[in-house]
Amino acid sequence: MKKLIFIIAVSIIATGGMAQNPKKSYKAGKKLFEVNDFQGALNELNQAIILDQNYVDAIVLRGQAYEKLENLDLAASDYEKALCLDKKTVDYLYQAGRLNYLIQNYEKALQYLSEAVILDNGNFQAFQFKSFTHIKLKDYKNAIVAIDNALKIEKTYVSYYTRGVANDSLKVYPIAIADYSKAIGLSPNFKKAYYSLTRAYLKNNQLDDAFETANRAVQKFANDADAYDARSLVYHHRGELANAINDLSKLETLVDDATLVLLTRGIYYFEFGQFQNAKSDFNQLIAKDNNNIEAIYWRGRANEELIETKLAVVDYQAFEKLAKDKQLNTSKLADVNKRLFELLREEVAPLIVMDSAIVIGENKLAVLNDADRITIKGKIEDKSSIVNFTINGEKIEINSDYTFSQSINITGISTVSVAVSDIYNNTTEQEFDLQKMETNAPLARITTPYASDNGEIYLDSDDTNLFIEGFVEDESNIKDIYIDDVRASFNDADLNPKFAATVNIMNKNKITVIAVDAFNNKLETSFTLNREGAQIAEDNPMGKTWVIFIENSSYETFASLDGPTKDVATMKSALANYQVHNFIHKKDMSKKEMERFFSIELRDQVKKNNVNSLLVWYAGHGKFINETGYWIPIDATRDDEFTYFNINSLKAGMQSYSNFITHTLVVTDACESGPSFYQAMRATNKVRSCDDASATKFKSSQVFSSAGYELASDNSQFTKTFAKSLQFNNNVCMPIESIVVKVTEAVSANENQKPQFGKIAGFEDENGTFFFIRK
Repeated sequence: MKKLIFIIAVSIIATGGMAQNPKKSYKAGKKLFEVNDFQGALNELNQAIILDQNYVDAIVLRGQAYEKLENLDLAASDYEKALCLDKKTVDYLYQAGRLNYLIQNYEKALQYLSEAVILDNGNFQAFQFKSFTHIKLKDYKNAIVAIDNALKIEKTYVSYYTRGVANDSLKVYPIAIADYSKAIGLSPNFKKAYYSLTRAYLKNNQLDDAFETANRAVQKFANDADAYDARSLVYHHRGELANAINDLSKLETLVDDATLVLLTRGIYYFEFGQFQNAKSDFNQLIAKDNNNIEAIYWRGRANEELIETKLAVVDYQAFEKLAKDKQLNTSKLADVNKRLFELLREEVAPLIVMDSAIVIGENKLAVLNDADRITIKGKIEDKSSIVNFTINGEKIEINSDYTFSQSINITGISTVSVAVSDIYNNTTEQEFDLQKMETNAPLARITTPYASDNGEIYLDSDDTNLFIEGFVEDESNIKDIYIDDVRASFNDADLNPKFAATVNIMNKNKITVIAVDAFNNKLETSFTLNREGAQIAEDNPMGKTWVIFIENSSYETFASLDGPTKDVATMKSALANYQVHNFIHKKDMSKKEMERFFSIELRDQVKKNNVNSLLVWYAGHGKFINETGYWIPIDATRDDEFTYFNINSLKAGMQSYSNFITHTLVVTDACESGPSFYQAMRATNKVRSCDDASATKFKSSQVFSSAGYELASDNSQFTKTFAKSLQFNNNVCMPIESIVVKVTEAVSANENQKPQFGKIAGFEDENGTFFFIRK
């Protein structure tokens, strides 16, 4: 007892000693802020806010510290937090608006600044920033309203300048000119106002006033780049290109990045007729950035004027490609197209090259004996674009690479006429005689080992020699079959013969089957060697394993369920430490979607990806009616059996691809799913071993159901115990029988319902079993 009292006393002392005061941390942070130790202040203020999350003064001061540290996003966030605690403090609204403006979050900035001026219509700064924000949002009329309110409070050069920008943007140039002038009157050294005033005068066609203002700016700000930029623009408008070029040359010496200066000066040189100087400027730009589309266009123009035609064509074609890549459709692109058309004009007629597979002699095309159609294939060779291509007078579309392929009716005709014209009206016409014979190439298929539709052969071992079987389809007898450099064995007297060969595949990633028929029609078919299965088989006796979750919870006429969502999440978490190569999670499926998924979509995925083991987990409503089990789709109608998903449909769908899968396990956590899925119960006491070759290599087709005839709970003990069995398993693998034992004990004890485990009726089962293999 004395020892216990001592421990409690020490605990109380320790707790009291560790307690901290948020005000103390705030005061420490404030002192550090006042001596410009903003990081130190931030640390103390963070502590104060941890101790009191509603400490407004600490939140505001931390926002100021964040701003000092140039972390404006967090500064804005702190003022917004302060507003959650105190919505009526105008300064918080102003600061939140100002900071959101600075981080370019203009919509939010406008919201806060609008609230600030409603609460305080004498807040000059809030009106001013509100006008800035309207301008960023291109809402110039409201920007003028806001800045007028600011000017009523205080007349500043920034406010007049801002109103000038808004009027300028609205093309109300006389008022913009007056505003810019007032800004200069209040602040004679405000550079931006001079340059904006110059441009406003130009837009209002007041060239003399523009020149006077620009000249005054150059004299007043002799080393300011923008001054020369503005005056060069005025010189250009006045047609004084030499003076404009001189100002741009001065401007080039005053800026770090002269890209725009060189482009503008190059254009001025071009307009001035000094094409070599123009080209020199464009060359500098392209040397720095070979995708500078404007410089490429203007260099092309300069090359054309210098009669350097080939160089001009190269530039114009480069411009065309860049414009296409950037999806530009400008007047320059139209201009380039016209210039290229003339620069590339030629007089050579197009050449028609027929596909060698259908040409059997000079101007002769091969046709099947009983064919009433022929596919005309080939390519057109020409330097220019093709505008017209006809076969027997019918216009035919050609591909972008000038290839063509067109099926035509040859009933009652013995010749085919082909004609082609390019954009310069150069024309070629050819006539071909039709000669009937068999010209189709053979088709080779591999049956052993399995080859997918996209030409992949899935290997399940690392053997260097591969035994291959297959067959060839053709209208004629087959003369030769090769697999790489090995001639396959086959009966050349058979039509569509079977073939076999053993090929060395060491260090190969593909093989090629070559089949040649009696008419020398040849087809080469390549197959990729997919060794993923061999690697997976080495690491995991279950092979490539997929898990399918069907989660139906949001029903239209049945009671909606919360359990399936939680159960699927629980099972995904439990399976995270096991070798599962793919999860497919389907939510809230209709009857039509369930039928299509199990009959077509899952079948194609399983075959394509060479899946070896498949777990299907269903969570949702179920029914057992007239000795038939059903899963309930979300669009099912109560008491309408036709709208339910019949488990026999599931079995029929899965049976179509059960030959491709070694292990199938269906787990259904649904009410009233019924026993019709089962064939015979397994003895769950017999726990299988991963080292048992018959258990891992032989087929298994198993089903485990949570409820039988009983109604399933929306808080599934079945799923909980299933997941825990996996989570707390310390062995390398866990057979389904071990899980069945644990789940059956737990569910039977808690819910008076016994889960059902057995074989799937009608599926092949060689007494293998489903193992969960740890990573």
